[in-house]
Amino acid sequence: MANPIQIERLPGPQTPAAEPTQVWYRSHRLWVFAAVFALSLVVGWLVVFLRPPIYRATASLLTTAKPAPDQSETLVDPQHVAIQQVLLTGQPLLVETLKRLEWEGWLSPDELTPEQVKAWLSVEPVPATNLVELRAEGPRRELLAPLLNTWIDVYLEARAREVQASTGATLAALREQLASSEAKVAAKRQELAEFRRRYDIASMERSENETLARLNGLTQTLNQLSEEEVKAKAHLEAMRSAVAAGRPVVPQEDSRTLAALQARAQVLREQMTALEQRFTPDYIRLNPQYRKIPEQLREIEDKIRLLVGNGQQVVLAQAEQNYQSAHQAVEETKRQLQEHKRLAAEFSARFAEHEALVEDLKQMEARQRELKDRITQLEVKQVEKYPQVEVVERAFRPHSPIRPPYLRDASLAVAVALALGVAAVWLVEYLTRREKPGPPLTLAGIHVYATPAQVSKLLRQPEETDRPALEEPNPALEAPFPREITRSELESLFDHADLRTRQAIALLLSGLKPEEVIRLDASCFDLSQGQLLVPPPDRRPIPLAPRLLTWLSASGGAPLVPSRGEELTKLLYLAAVEARLTEPETITPETIRHTYLVYLIRQNVRLSELEKVAGTLPLSILSAYGRLLPPGEARPLEEVERIHPCLKL
Repeated sequence: MANPIQIERLPGPQTPAAEPTQVWYRSHRLWVFAAVFALSLVVGWLVVFLRPPIYRATASLLTTAKPAPDQSETLVDPQHVAIQQVLLTGQPLLVETLKRLEWEGWLSPDELTPEQVKAWLSVEPVPATNLVELRAEGPRRELLAPLLNTWIDVYLEARAREVQASTGATLAALREQLASSEAKVAAKRQELAEFRRRYDIASMERSENETLARLNGLTQTLNQLSEEEVKAKAHLEAMRSAVAAGRPVVPQEDSRTLAALQARAQVLREQMTALEQRFTPDYIRLNPQYRKIPEQLREIEDKIRLLVGNGQQVVLAQAEQNYQSAHQAVEETKRQLQEHKRLAAEFSARFAEHEALVEDLKQMEARQRELKDRITQLEVKQVEKYPQVEVVERAFRPHSPIRPPYLRDASLAVAVALALGVAAVWLVEYLTRREKPGPPLTLAGIHVYATPAQVSKLLRQPEETDRPALEEPNPALEAPFPREITRSELESLFDHADLRTRQAIALLLSGLKPEEVIRLDASCFDLSQGQLLVPPPDRRPIPLAPRLLTWLSASGGAPLVPSRGEELTKLLYLAAVEARLTEPETITPETIRHTYLVYLIRQNVRLSELEKVAGTLPLSILSAYGRLLPPGEARPLEEVERIHPCLKL
């Protein structure tokens, strides 16, 4: 008996055909997956969590001295760092570390061997520095920090003993000599200070001491006084010569008076000479007016003689007094000079002793500096051979293990268990699968499950019982959805379209119908308000997107849209071809407008307000869009972003 034909009517392109299902917990796939997953997970977690945790404690050592403040950078010595790595991991150092830990009670005797401890310890140099990082890694968290710190202490003590054994005796002898030299220098300085105080030696320079300075001063004073004595004697001789020659000599303060009297006497003489030339002596003597002139002349001449006589005595007395004073000062200075010459000779002898003491002190200080230099050189050589090691950071007890990463490995175990479970299900299905009927043949929304002969028969002579199913109208098929264009496809369309096509795409992405786009003109746009008024019959305001405003401004405010629907469809097809989009024939005005409406629906816009944007919509379209609404409370149009992202600047 031939198998009957199975016909399944599909509700529409958006609703897949229903398939027979079974109770999920009775599926053999679930049991296979659960068994393999559980077994793999248990084994994986046992492997993960049975591994012991490994902890790490760290410490840092600086293997050379810190740089001086005036050094701009630290000199890196990789060779010395490498040497310290070898010394730190040496067998004697590890044996001593274990002994000290056992003595302090951290370890029981023979609990660990040096080889085991060496496996726990490591020395890692820090790149481009003289730092080394000491690490101790192991399962015993409480032992790592004491182990590391004891290891450092043993290493430092071993270095100190080696340095002391190498240069300790020489340095001790030199430091003892230096201490003795410092004591002798201090005693010599005290002796020199007492000598200076006793003999009043204030300076190391001979000429700056008081005795010699006083001697030099007296010599200079004697020279000055001798010059003054010579000048005073010369002045006295000059005054005596003037007096002997009859020249008027008066003190400086009487010179103006003498000059005035002499001038007056000269005037009177000239008057007398004039009178004597005109009149006789008797007439002059008898005339009362002229008789006064000789009397006045005699009176002035008497004053002049008196003034000159007194002035000569005063001037000579002053000159003699000045000469005597200068001579006496010279004699006194000579006497003091002779006395200080004796003192200077005695001071010179003491200063010679002082210079000898100073020279002895200089030799002792030079010896002291030589000892210091030798000690410094020895210490420098010691540092060069055994550079300074400083503990930068001690070890502390670790808080958390560094490995293994339990959470990561547990997650990997879960992932592996999932993969093994899925693989087991696939393997079981592959080994136990059975042949299934061929793919269904779809005829106008009808899936036909039959053999090719039955399909041919069905197409040639459809049964009467099946005709109602084929001819029964399906409301869902009355409003099939076009495909939704992605944002990248829209951007590619804009990039490869001309200005006319860009305006048309932007208008469709604003919610306009194709027939509304081709009926637009310049009167429908208000660029100042950024608004578009759709022409009747669905007259409604539409906000203009920023990019659409830019493109409208580029065309003078008037749209460049086509006047026919076929032309609009052709422009979109050509732009899709230029943009190299797949299936360019599906880029139609309806798909672009549908893309915009889906953008609003996904924002959960109220279905009752959708017509304010898209115009009048049939009930079948609204019903189809209603099935796309996301769960949650619907939002009014005012709260929804109406500008498509591709139309924003």
